[in-house]
Amino acid sequence: MATLTPTFTLTSTDVTSDTLSITSTDSLSVTASTNVSRKSIATGSTQDVLASNSSFTYLYLKVISSTNSAAFVQVKLGGDAKIKLRVGEFAFLPIYSSQAVQAEATTAACVLEYAQYIANV
Repeated sequence: MATLTPTFTLTSTDVTSDTLSITSTDSLSVTASTNVSRKSIATGSTQDVLASNSSFTYLYLKVISSTNSAAFVQVKLGGDAKIKLRVGEFAFLPIYSSQAVQAEATTAACVLEYAQYIANV
């Protein structure tokens, strides 16, 4: 068993009339993980990021680069587009078991960085 410590921080001085400063940290117990990997995601076809998962999973995704700054990746959960990530954006998701995760680039191919962490629940 291993411990994964995600920290999420939002800060801004001009998004609202008050200064925004939110930080949340958790300690997650995980039993296994995949190494951080990168995959080129093409336009026009859906590609598996996580073909299937047999356990509750934490999934990290980040669009690292593209030849076109307007490009983005649609992330599909269970076959439906649920998340849009532009170049430089990331997501950290807790997902149920038996969920396929797929991605498809729009405008131009993108490089997607990803990792899976299986929860100890």
